[in-house]
Parts: sequence; structure tokens; C-alpha cells
Amino acid sequence: MSETKEKVYDFVIVHGSYGSPFENWFPWLFQQLESKGYNVLVPQFPCGIGFQNYENWFRVLDVYRPFFGAQTSFIGHSLGPAFITDYLLDTKLKVKGLYFVAPLYQKLHAPEFDLINEPFFIKNDFQEVANLSEKRMCFISENDPYVPNSVSLDFAQKIEAEIKMVQQAGHFNSAAGYNTFPQLLSEILDS
Repeated sequence: MSETKEKVYDFVIVHGSYGSPFENWFPWLFQQLESKGYNVLVPQFPCGIGFQNYENWFRVLDVYRPFFGAQTSFIGHSLGPAFITDYLLDTKLKVKGLYFVAPLYQKLHAPEFDLINEPFFIKNDFQEVANLSEKRMCFISENDPYVPNSVSLDFAQKIEAEIKMVQQAGHFNSAAGYNTFPQLLSEILDS
């Protein structure tokens, strides 16, 4: 937990495409971490064609950069990990941990997602991500209907992340029964 007088965020949770801080397991994880005394940020990023792009998301998150530090961990779902990766590479921010759920960093060959996801795939120096974070972990579903596990595995290997394969987790969203995520919470608290 942060010990400084200024509010420094221990955790930042980043939603994915067409997402919101109020869906899936995000509110549950926020409440679990806050109840343990951690400072948690779950920003709303612009969504939809014309609004969802790296520059707009960067502007939203960068307002909080003075409150990030070496004890901050980022948690991202779906497109969130691609954005977090690019943000860290642009800012050279060193962080404690990266916990990525159903991560991707390439087109999915699904026009409704590729159109708005592609502006986030702008970096390729994935080795640097390992240098900017102490711990990296990716949760990958064996039956994700949106992000093939081969895509998530490729990204996890590029950033040298520990891989947690999860059976029957779908896209780790409410439709797959993920309104809570005890396995993620347990890994975060064990770090």
C-alpha cells in the first residue's frame, strides 16, 4: 500500500474496447482492493469509432501520471493491455506489475474490432516492457470467442509474462460469468 502523503495509485484497472469501469469483474476487483486499503483508479476511456484511439486514451490516463510510481500495478482487459504497453513505452514509466487478462496486440480479423483496435498497435519494442515492470502475468482463456489464445500467448511471450491458462473462461467478461475474478485477486495479493 502507498505510504506517502500524496495519493499514489497502487492499482490502475483499464477496460477494453467498447468497455466501461462498471462492467465485468472491474467493480468487484475495485471493491476488494479498496477494502484492503489500496488506492485504485478505474478510469473511463472514450469508446466507439472516432473516439477510441491511443491518443484519446493517453490524454485521459496521463492526467494521473504524477500519481503513478514504482509501486503501481496496471491491470488490463482485452485491448487494455495493448494500451498499457504503449503508454509505458511512451512514458518510460517503471511500475511494479502488469496483470493482463485476454490480452492482444494485433488484429483479430473481425472488422468491428479491428477498425477501432488497430490505432493501439503502434509499438514493437516489447523487450522494453520487461525492463519497465517487475512482474508480468497474463490470464488466457482456452475458449475466448474474441481473442484466440494463440494471439494472447504470442503477446505474453513477447513481454516475458508468466502465463495462466484458464479453462472455460470465455473472454473473462460477464457473459462468461466473470463478475468476480478471485484467481486474479489472489495473484495480485501474493505479489
